[in-house]
Amino acid sequence: MYRDILTMCWSIKEVNNNLTDRKPTSDYSIKYLKDACSDLAMLMRELGRSMPGEAIDVVDKKGQKKSIALSDVAEMLYDARKIIELNLIDNIDRWARARMAAGAQ
Repeated sequence: MYRDILTMCWSIKEVNNNLTDRKPTSDYSIKYLKDACSDLAMLMRELGRSMPGEAIDVVDKKGQKKSIALSDVAEMLYDARKIIELNLIDNIDRWARARMAAGAQ
């Protein structure tokens, strides 16, 4: 499942990076980003159920470190402001890479 999360994070970052380059398809790209974040939220919610004590560490714009439960991260993936404010996609990517490196699932 971590590999799926990493793939989704990569895809979201790539589409987001290329959004300004492809104005004719920007509506499609925005829809894709919303759908991808929704799919990622479902994966995070599923993991949150199987690992109730697991949290992702994030640093907010004020530089304050926070630990956020996976179920809360899943809900934040529906809020573009939270995604940007907490740099959620990068933090989820970093968390999933660390879990894979540790040999989990």
